[in-house]
Amino acid sequence: MLLLQKITAMKNRATFLTIVVLTIFSGMELYAQCVPDNENCIDTEGPGQFCPLDLPKAGLSVLYDEVVTIISPGSYQTPLGEVTIHFIEIDSVKNLPPGINYFPNKDKFFPDTAYCIQLTGTPTQIGVFKLAIHIGATVDILGNQAKIPVVDDSSVVITVLEVLGINPNQGTKFQVFQNVPNPFSEVTRLDYYIPFDDRIELNIYNVMGVLVYHEEQAVPPGEHSFRFDGKELQPGTYLFRVGTSETSTSGKFVKSR
Repeated sequence: MLLLQKITAMKNRATFLTIVVLTIFSGMELYAQCVPDNENCIDTEGPGQFCPLDLPKAGLSVLYDEVVTIISPGSYQTPLGEVTIHFIEIDSVKNLPPGINYFPNKDKFFPDTAYCIQLTGTPTQIGVFKLAIHIGATVDILGNQAKIPVVDDSSVVITVLEVLGINPNQGTKFQVFQNVPNPFSEVTRLDYYIPFDDRIELNIYNVMGVLVYHEEQAVPPGEHSFRFDGKELQPGTYLFRVGTSETSTSGKFVKSR
């Protein structure tokens, strides 16, 4: 009897672990932890809204992580007239830059509520990518619920550049760019621009705040870089701080393996 109880407990534990693994890795159950922009994304013109339409540019081989806020419309115009929308579902997002994927924070978007889609990944191809967001709208038609496919192929664009360079409007400011590649396995490069002579300091910390690397450079005005060899680091997320004698900039990168 005791042996049977142990076997049953082991089966239950295995079943539970299987459910957990499937929940984590199943695309149908994987939702983003993004937060919709309720302050700046307002459905003023209707019906519905995407924000922002002008997404930040992405860099080749640089980790991209941005959020699109979506407000579902409450109605939809068909050849038969205006119909009421109960909710919409994101069926797919086409023409994403290779290396970038999308993760909605919910499976159903109800009207007059802000939701979000997280666009994240490391682009592997340069170009201008006009996203085609395929939506299924569940509506009332003659008293019956029906799902109508809708495609928005003109709103959201992601531009992937070979190099995320200096902003020409900020050529008089100290600038630090995202390391390339990111994520990286052994060596990565961290570029920066300094408009004056100075001593530049790079500090890298683990997620516990422990300093794992330090380097200093005395440089003239112009573009420079730190070449960081992180092959001895454990995989995970690290924080960096690059500072001059007057200011500093922080960011993060990912060691993949």
